[in-house]
Amino acid sequence: MSSEPHDILISKFEVKATDVINLNEFYISLHDYLWHEKYAEDKNTKFPETFYFESRTQQGGREIWVWWRCEKVEHDSNFFKRRLIVDLHGVGMKEVEIVRNNTKFKANSGKVEVLVQLKLAIDFKHMFSGPIWGNILDVFYKRIYHKRIEGQKKEALKDAYKFQEFVKRQMDLTSFEHKRQFAPPLGFDDPHY
Repeated sequence: MSSEPHDILISKFEVKATDVINLNEFYISLHDYLWHEKYAEDKNTKFPETFYFESRTQQGGREIWVWWRCEKVEHDSNFFKRRLIVDLHGVGMKEVEIVRNNTKFKANSGKVEVLVQLKLAIDFKHMFSGPIWGNILDVFYKRIYHKRIEGQKKEALKDAYKFQEFVKRQMDLTSFEHKRQFAPPLGFDDPHY
């Protein structure tokens, strides 16, 4: 068989936050981002949410698991497909009320983590599978299609970095903590002193 695997792991990362977060808005923003980036065909009916689990306890709050298995085919390719595996996990989620600018907001307090893997699927339609293609695929992957595979890896890695940055930004924007200095800096503003 060929030496090149059919699924290549491009990126794997985790984003964790133990803070006050509006879980509903966070969920909707990630959902809309994946639809906007064409990792889902339809915004609501065909969204690839494969698992949703919610457990409630009196002492520890709620535990939430959401699994999304998204796929994206670039430019109607018959050979390359990106697989984005997203797991949302919330532990100890309790409902809290926060006052900000004299307005009350409902939010959640607890630990939220987003686990992400991005894989590049090569020959996802299995056009080159079978006993005939054995050693020919080694030459095909290593010599002929090597540059296209490396180009697809770079583009997929850009997608992963972009998604990671979006998740981190959403966690900062939806947290209700202001990161302001307690006291203004002392001294002169003029740099010549």
